[in-house]
Amino acid sequence: MAREISAARHLTDNAYSVLEAVHTKHIKSMGEAERSKYGMENIVKVKFNKKENCLNVHFDDGNWWHYCPDGTWY
Repeated sequence: MAREISAARHLTDNAYSVLEAVHTKHIKSMGEAERSKYGMENIVKVKFNKKENCLNVHFDDGNWWHYCPDGTWY
């Protein structure tokens, strides 16, 4: 699987698929101005959160979200 996000190259294929799928849903929920701030190119760090079974996805403006395997984020 090609890894578009350099900060996520360490993820398993399954975790990377979760990242892509949830990010797509997340972006679609945003207005146009926010979309430009939270594109894939703005992701600076992705860490697996074992306790919550999700990915902690950090963006270059300092904001971050939990991306969950069930397709949700918070």
